[in-house]
Amino acid sequence: MTNTTKKPKIVFISQSIRRDSHAPLKYFTDFEVVHFYLEAPYGDMSSEDLKGAKQVTLKNLTAEIIKEKPDIIQGAEPFGSKLALRLAMKSLKACKQTGAKLVVPIFENRPIVDRFNLVQRAVLKAFCPGYFGACAAIVCLNKGAITNVTHYCPKAKIVTGIIWGVWGVDENIFHPSAAKVKGKIIYVGRLVEEKGLNYLLRGFLGAVKKIKYLSLQVVGGGPLENDLKEFVNQNDLKDKVEFTGIIKNKYLSDRFSSAELCIYPSIAQKRWEEQVGTVNFQAMACGTPVITTISGAIPEYVKEGEGAILVKEKDAKAIENSIVRFFEDVDLKKSLTQTANKSAKQYDVRVQISKAQDLLNKVIGR
Repeated sequence: MTNTTKKPKIVFISQSIRRDSHAPLKYFTDFEVVHFYLEAPYGDMSSEDLKGAKQVTLKNLTAEIIKEKPDIIQGAEPFGSKLALRLAMKSLKACKQTGAKLVVPIFENRPIVDRFNLVQRAVLKAFCPGYFGACAAIVCLNKGAITNVTHYCPKAKIVTGIIWGVWGVDENIFHPSAAKVKGKIIYVGRLVEEKGLNYLLRGFLGAVKKIKYLSLQVVGGGPLENDLKEFVNQNDLKDKVEFTGIIKNKYLSDRFSSAELCIYPSIAQKRWEEQVGTVNFQAMACGTPVITTISGAIPEYVKEGEGAILVKEKDAKAIENSIVRFFEDVDLKKSLTQTANKSAKQYDVRVQISKAQDLLNKVIGR
C-alpha cells in the first residue's frame, strides 16, 4: 500500500554498482530511494559516492527489502548473469511478500539463442514469463531488449524512451570544461576486443600519416592493453598515442573537453553488443563530436550529423577516412562541434529521471 504521509519508497536492486549509475539517483525528488547492491568492482566510488547505497548479500537481500516496506521494487534484469538471474528471483519473491509494484529495466539486446546455451534458455523459459508478467512496467533500453522480453511474455507492459539505470549523462559533471587541444582524439572505455580498439589504432595510423599533428589519448584498462601498446611501438606511434590507464568517471570531463574528437568504435560479439553507448553522450556533452559505429543500440541514440559520424563495424579504413574528413573539412568540423552538446542535452540525467518519476507515479496511481 502506498504511504500517503511521506514520499513513496522505491528500492533499487543491482548486482554491481558504479558511480555513473548510482550518483544520479540523488535527482529523484518524488520518491525515497534505497539502493541495494552486491558488489562495487569498478573502483570508481569513494565512501561519499556510496552515500544512499547499502551493500547486501544474496542471502539477506529479501529480508532487507521487506524491512524497507517499499512501494516499488526495481528488480534485476534476468539476462545479465547467473547472479543477476538469482537477484531477479529474489526481486519477485520480495514483491509477492510486500505487495510492492515491480519495475524492471532490460538492457540485453543479443538474441536469446546467441547469448545463452540450452540449459540457460531452459531456466529462462521457466522463470521469465512469470517474472515479466508480474511487472507493472518493463523499461526496455533498445529494440533488441523489446524482442527478448516479448519472446517470453508477448503481453508484457513495455515502456521505452527512458535511459533507465545508466541514466544518460550528468551535465553538472560532463560539460565543456577545458580548452581544445589541436588534433587531439580520445578513446574512453575498456581495452577489450568488443570495443574495436584494433580498428581504431589502424584507422588512426592511416590518418596520422596524412595529418601529422594528430594525437590519440587512450583512457581505460583491460586485457588488450599490452597488445595495443605493442602495435603502437611497432608502428612508431609512441609520440602520438598516450595510454593513461583508468581515470575515475568524475574526472573525465576535462579529458573529453580538451579533445577535438572522440572515437568509440564498438563491435558486436556473439554474446555482447553495445546496449546504449554512454561514452558517446559524455563526449558530446563536453562539446566533443564522436566517430562511432553502427553497432548494437548505438544508432538508436546517436544520429549521423548530430554531433556524430557513424561508420560500419570493423572498418579501419572508414575510421581513417572519417578522421581525415573531420579535420580537413572546416565546415563539417564546425557543424559537428556546435551540435554535439545540443544533441546530448536530451540524454541529461535529470531529463531521464523526470521521465522515470512520471512512470513510477503512474505505476502507483499518483
